[in-house]
Amino acid sequence: MRLLQRRRPRPRAKTARPAEPYLMAGAEQARRLGHRYVGTEHVLLVLIRNPDGGASAVLRQLGVSTDTVEERLARWLGTTKPKIDPEALAALGIDFETVRERLEQTFGPDALERTPACLGICPRLKMALAYAVDHADGHPLADEHILLGMLDVPDCVAARVLTEPDVR
Repeated sequence: MRLLQRRRPRPRAKTARPAEPYLMAGAEQARRLGHRYVGTEHVLLVLIRNPDGGASAVLRQLGVSTDTVEERLARWLGTTKPKIDPEALAALGIDFETVRERLEQTFGPDALERTPACLGICPRLKMALAYAVDHADGHPLADEHILLGMLDVPDCVAARVLTEPDVR
């Protein structure tokens, strides 16, 4: 006899507007890491780096170390360098360091790394944010709602990291 697995219904929320601050903060983390997408891992990084936030408080109450979560996230996130090849530019007679210096003079420190690229939003993050809005149930969206929304999407990176057996 096969038992039917009970599935959570699709989220009701049709808009990501209440979740926009979380999406923007996650996008900033993604850009900082050189990623071309925003995922649950980026938003989780934002949540755990806010020691006064509701998500951090919930994790502390559960005995989950934010340092351990950040360490586990680092394995998933990695870092990438800008996709500019200084040697290829040199072959064209362009000095990469001169270009970098001019950019920083004009736009400020680390301007090259902060270039506003068009980032994709992972479907699992969209679903997690929609679940979070559902959890808020008409109240202002808070960190703990975002955390619950990510845990409702078990195959997303954030949920995988948080549910690892030795994450404490």
